[in-house]
Amino acid sequence: MNKCSPWRLVAIVILAASLLLGPVRSGWAFFDTLTGELSLEKEKQIGEEFLLQLQQYYPLVEDPFITSYFNQLGQKLVAQMGPQPFLYKFFIVIDPSMNAFAVPGGYIFIHTGMIRMAEREGEVAAVLAHEISHVYARHMAKMMKKSRLVTAASLIGALASIFLGGALAQPLLMSSMAAGESAMLKYSRDNEEEADSLGFKWMVKAGYNPRDMVTIFSKMNKQRWLEGGKIPIYLSTHPDVDNRIVELSHQLAIHQKELPPERNSPEFQYFTIKLASLCGNPNQLLRRMTQDGLRETNDPAFQYGRALALAKLERHDEALAAFQQALRLAPDNRLIKRDLAIFYFTRNQYPEALQKLSELSQRYPQDDVVLYYLGRIYQESKKRDQALPLFEKVHKLNPAFSEVYYNLGTLYGEKGQMGLAHYYLGFHSLKVKALPTAMFHFQKALQNLSPNDSHYREVQTQLTRLEKMKVRVRN
Repeated sequence: MNKCSPWRLVAIVILAASLLLGPVRSGWAFFDTLTGELSLEKEKQIGEEFLLQLQQYYPLVEDPFITSYFNQLGQKLVAQMGPQPFLYKFFIVIDPSMNAFAVPGGYIFIHTGMIRMAEREGEVAAVLAHEISHVYARHMAKMMKKSRLVTAASLIGALASIFLGGALAQPLLMSSMAAGESAMLKYSRDNEEEADSLGFKWMVKAGYNPRDMVTIFSKMNKQRWLEGGKIPIYLSTHPDVDNRIVELSHQLAIHQKELPPERNSPEFQYFTIKLASLCGNPNQLLRRMTQDGLRETNDPAFQYGRALALAKLERHDEALAAFQQALRLAPDNRLIKRDLAIFYFTRNQYPEALQKLSELSQRYPQDDVVLYYLGRIYQESKKRDQALPLFEKVHKLNPAFSEVYYNLGTLYGEKGQMGLAHYYLGFHSLKVKALPTAMFHFQKALQNLSPNDSHYREVQTQLTRLEKMKVRVRN
């Protein structure tokens, strides 16, 4: 996965600088001065702005299978909390460091390096349960209210420095606020204990054994010693892990008879293999999958991994043979069938892809990955009325999968519904960092949408944000 990691220190410096200089440079003055209570609406604004800036400097995983699986895992935990004021969104940052964090407004991030450490789905769920608990308890929002930072831009900059940079960003942090102020935005022991306790509860209710919370925290602690005492970012922002492990172990002993059995989702192995195929070295993945397949000849996952690696290396005939071998071992495996259909689609073998995707969509009508690629085939075949509802459903099922914005925008444009066309293309432009183009599309959307349209207000919000960033449409 190191191959996919950005020039991390450079990104940290640029991101923190661009945000922390916000109060000085009018071009980065994203919000007005904060006054009074940090409302839920302001929390949402801070979260949205943080995501927008993070996307400018850090790559996020966009693959539909990965984002779908990860979103479903996160939403499964959120569902245990009852009605919430935020729509929680989950993102994977392509970075080898061991890190995860949450920012106000329900935005949860985890690094590929953290996922790589996990051996079971429950360990990833444990990290997510802890992070959503920080948002649920509004820990960061309460600390922000007490801090002496006066603009949302300063708050966002502080979040970037703490969660992404740690000590590396301290010079920038010191240039904009006193050391005591930055310390006020770090989780306390009480915050961590509450997030652990709540996370423990969400895990049990969702059917996970919270023992996985102890194992993943223990792995992080062990990693610190393996790296010569260097503290991973996650442990520096989430302190006192030794005592927390002791307390969690105590809770496990007390509630032992009430805990769900330890289990692992069969999809987790495919999820990690798929992630490695996207962010790792395909030759290394091929060697590992081949060796594992020789030891476990009846495990279809290793043939699946070989197929993904061979496809990445453009050894297409061998990839197809590996997919077929995986299906012989597991004829009803939805994930293998789905990726074989995607393989056909990328090879422009639409009849083969359509057959498999149609079968899968009938059996799994909520599978947003199947629906997306089925929509892509219909779009390529100019069957707009069949493609459009599929893309709308994908967007509803998986709001973190932003590539579908482009498909929705182009389809609405082809149908002459220019308000929605520009609306979706504006959001796609934000994702690809084309801010002047985003400004153009949002301006056009505002001209074409009715003020009574539910999308109208969101367009106004985006235009206000871009105007405060001094973004201009290029002639």
